[in-house]
Amino acid sequence: MIIYPYPKINNKYIPIIDIQLRNLENPNLTVKDVGLLDTGADSTLVPLSLISKLNVLILKDKRLTNFSGIGNRKIIGVPYRLSVSLDTINYFNTIVYGCAENDTQGIIIIGRNILNRFSITFDGINKQIIINP
Repeated sequence: MIIYPYPKINNKYIPIIDIQLRNLENPNLTVKDVGLLDTGADSTLVPLSLISKLNVLILKDKRLTNFSGIGNRKIIGVPYRLSVSLDTINYFNTIVYGCAENDTQGIIIIGRNILNRFSITFDGINKQIIINP
């Protein structure tokens, strides 16, 4: 079990956790950052500035994908296969979509393709997230 307290940003408590992204072929290429848990997002979106640090190739068997953001803003996602961890020990492979920095305000959006791998409790009363593998 992992417990993350909600950080307070601009006087609001927000469900943000640590996340590690890693190149499948070269595990030494790893990016550690934070991501916003978004149960309304089908897929995980990663700013292209972070993707570029991993030196990974676009998936050839997948196409660019259009996502609708807040206010039906169109976001174009570029598919990549990465290794991902929420605890720095257990990694799993998944597809994420690289997108422009301003599409996600520079933060990783952790969508249901990752969230559905875990039992996650949003404990708003105690302002914490509880993740069970």
